[in-house]
Formats: sequence, C-alpha cells, structure tokens
Amino acid sequence: MGRFLKALVMTLLIMEVTAIVALTAVWTILSELQANQMFINIALGLSAAGLCVLTVVVFRRALAAEHRLEGDVEAEFVEWAVAPAPPVVHQAINAIGPLQARPLQAPGTLPPHRHVN
Repeated sequence: MGRFLKALVMTLLIMEVTAIVALTAVWTILSELQANQMFINIALGLSAAGLCVLTVVVFRRALAAEHRLEGDVEAEFVEWAVAPAPPVVHQAINAIGPLQARPLQAPGTLPPHRHVN
C-alpha cells in the first residue's frame, strides 16, 4: 500500500468519527435552543466547511508522518548535553544524617524519653 493511500485511509477514518461527533453536536445544540431549520442548515454547512479544512490539515500531517516512517526524510538527532554524575562521597550515614554521632544503645532498650513543656 502506498504512502498516499495509507495517509488517505488514516485521515478518512479519523475525520469520519470527527464529522459525526461535530455535526451531531451542532444539530443537537441548535435544536435544543429551538433554532430555525434554515439557521440549523447554515450552521451545519459552515461546520462541514470547517471539517473539510481540518481534513486537509490532518491529511498533510498524515502524509508527512508516512514519509518519516518510510525513511524518505532524514530524522534529525539532537545531541543532548549530559550533566556529569556527582562525585561519590563515601561517608558514614546513620538514621539521623551523615556523620552525626550519637551513643549506641543496647538492643532491646528504648531511647531516653524527652519531655517537651
């Protein structure tokens, strides 16, 4: 299947769903507002014209995507600057922070209770 046909099929599938939802929404909103039938038809026509423009935009993007997928357009690779890793510092770390000494307790004993007044 050619690139053109793949892009066309993808565009038609996307725009079919979009058109159904958009035109139904316009008709429902205007019908609930008790709009004149001629006004509803004009609004539906304008919505259809907008959908045609959107279809052209979607098709062009789909065709560009197909070109990139088949490798006709060279991809640009960006070299990202990687920050150097921080130096590894080997310090004694305990539960209250690095290099903060406190007296060790015997296993099974509770720390001294502190009263806060």
